[in-house]
Amino acid sequence: MDEFAKEYFQKLKVLARDFENRRSELAESRIKMFAAAIARQLLEFGETFDLLIGAGNSGLYMTKITEMAYQYLNVVAPKILNIPIVRFKEDGKTLNDNSSLLPEVKQTLSKIKTIENILFTDDEIMRAITTKECFELLLKADPNISHLNATIVAEHHFFEWHYKLSKVSIHFFAYSPLIQWLNANISYFIPEDLFHEISKQIEGISSHNQAMAIVIGGAVKKIEQQSYYDYSVNELLKEKIPNYNERKTILTKDLQELVKEGIEKYKAGAIKFRF
Repeated sequence: MDEFAKEYFQKLKVLARDFENRRSELAESRIKMFAAAIARQLLEFGETFDLLIGAGNSGLYMTKITEMAYQYLNVVAPKILNIPIVRFKEDGKTLNDNSSLLPEVKQTLSKIKTIENILFTDDEIMRAITTKECFELLLKADPNISHLNATIVAEHHFFEWHYKLSKVSIHFFAYSPLIQWLNANISYFIPEDLFHEISKQIEGISSHNQAMAIVIGGAVKKIEQQSYYDYSVNELLKEKIPNYNERKTILTKDLQELVKEGIEKYKAGAIKFRF
């Protein structure tokens, strides 16, 4: 980044503060655009995927939203594999070894007859470290895989694929571009009051991304000796937060409506993609 860009982005950072109170509005817009992007894969391109992959906390709710799009279009969704990938070790620089997740990946792959065409969904993508880790685990889990056609659908954060995985072909489709300084947009679908209640009840919950994973995905990524998805937090919130189940049900239905609206807008030509 040159000096001109640094100056420009710093000014954008100040401007972004004016939109903080509109994050839920932005979340709804991005959910509809994502749903439209999935519909595009199924309707315009006629894709049939053998496996749907999500990773980390965002993967838990992005695969749910993808599944909702399949259901609305009355198309059978592929097997879903969510992997609690950890990108870096505690120093925040050294890449983490995720090989401990291999048994779980193997178990999922054992239930699928053929794995050639896969769909990876995420809320945003830039360096694609998590994506690469997922694809490498797939190849290690099943040495008989000769080639993977991988479609990535995510918000475009200056994304580039620069990894040499000879058995993987990448096709990337952005459902929206980056809005500088406004990140993790879809997770702001979770209302502020519910987010604060969850963060008070569950130790370590400090982001809307984690709260969205719990409410919509049913779990949150945790790290002890190795990373895993903790599904017990959802049960705990049922005890700790009044009307949690009811609020969760309402939010799920609202999410389904946004998915429906996004798909219908795509069909009507109201949501278009440049490429």
